[in-house]
Amino acid sequence: MKKIMFLYHVEEREYQIIEMIKSQLFSYSEKLDIRVGEFYHSIKDTIDFKPDVIVSIPPRDCYSSNYLTVLKLLTKAVVISMTTEGHHTFEDKIVQDVIGFNSYSPKLVDYYIMWGAKTSNILGRKLFETGKVTNRKRIKTTGYAFYDLERTRKLFTDYPAYPEIVNWAKQYSRIHLVITGFSPADWSVQDYFYLGFFGEQKSVSKLTEEQIQEALKVKERYTLFRDKYINDIISVAEQMPDTGFFVKLHPVEISSKIRYYEKLSGYKNIYVVSTALPVGMLLSIADTMIHYNSTCNMEAYIYSVPTILRFLAQDSNLENILKESAYSYEINDREGFVNCLQNKCEFRRLPMTEKKLFDLFNWKMNKKYKPVEKIASYIFNAKKSQHLSCFDKEVIKAVGSKEGEVIEEWLLYRFFEGKISRKMLYDLTALMKLQFIKIIGKLEGFVHV
Repeated sequence: MKKIMFLYHVEEREYQIIEMIKSQLFSYSEKLDIRVGEFYHSIKDTIDFKPDVIVSIPPRDCYSSNYLTVLKLLTKAVVISMTTEGHHTFEDKIVQDVIGFNSYSPKLVDYYIMWGAKTSNILGRKLFETGKVTNRKRIKTTGYAFYDLERTRKLFTDYPAYPEIVNWAKQYSRIHLVITGFSPADWSVQDYFYLGFFGEQKSVSKLTEEQIQEALKVKERYTLFRDKYINDIISVAEQMPDTGFFVKLHPVEISSKIRYYEKLSGYKNIYVVSTALPVGMLLSIADTMIHYNSTCNMEAYIYSVPTILRFLAQDSNLENILKESAYSYEINDREGFVNCLQNKCEFRRLPMTEKKLFDLFNWKMNKKYKPVEKIASYIFNAKKSQHLSCFDKEVIKAVGSKEGEVIEEWLLYRFFEGKISRKMLYDLTALMKLQFIKIIGKLEGFVHV
């Protein structure tokens, strides 16, 4: 029986993806033992499980790469890194952030699963250049699981809030989805400091008046934009009582308990979505989406929902941004925006958006899109892992790290507390291997890749 261990990082973002992949894996064979756990809390369970395949978050910090190295060393599992977060841009600094500034053996990760063609190309090249992969053929492009609409639509019915949302929407002839994301309007200067607005500055007390004023100007810009953005929604909701508006709050606004949006509760045809629901759940019943240059714009396109962009005339990269939405209205153009909503907005083919969707998600219009099948296929067919050498300096580093010591101490404790058994012999073998590697690390001249 093949044993597969999924280690997630952020449950809200990754668990449903894992569930979809599990379902597909079981369609290939019932002779599978699949387990799921949070990465850092499941290290010991993974060692006990001794999986054939570990599907992990990308090891882009030293803690995860050290743990993963020792896990692979002890279990000899095939390690698959599965990207599950965000949209990537391709500036050098962003690319480096995405793959991490840490180092690990090029034989640690056997396969990297990525969403889009350009992402695979650029990140794959950087991983190879920095010695994190043995060759670029180990970078696999699959697409994004949540854009597999046939599967994700089935998931929505599992959410307790879904029936209520659908029933509310049935009252109205049309539904408009409104995306928010203006939390900087509520930040203090200290918040801006903690979130890195001032770069490497070490103390709030050392900020210059010029730096403080710069932050306050950003705060004011967000505040004014949000006021006009939301007041326009209220205005059009009053004029169109037979139309429903879902106002989906950004997760950061929900977690920060921002009270600004409470004023919307007084309008019968405005439904404030203040729980962390997938945006696709709302797109599946929306006729139009209103946004402020949100990445949800691309998801709406996949659902064939036309989008209306509200923007500032001085926004950067405006020429390209305007090409990525079916309709665009400057934030001061309330009349144009209202007129647009009063008329039926039609879906339009947008070459710029389609290019982005292919680059980032391997998605093409009118082409079968089965990313979950692709991901599951790579996992199911993964058989031979790359061998980690005891003389590899990255392996030696991981074993001697704090993370390696945590695993060693746990094995040692369990060995002396346990009774003679097969597990005890396994622990002894694992301890001997770790000790051997630590001895090698202390012998000068024996450390090499």
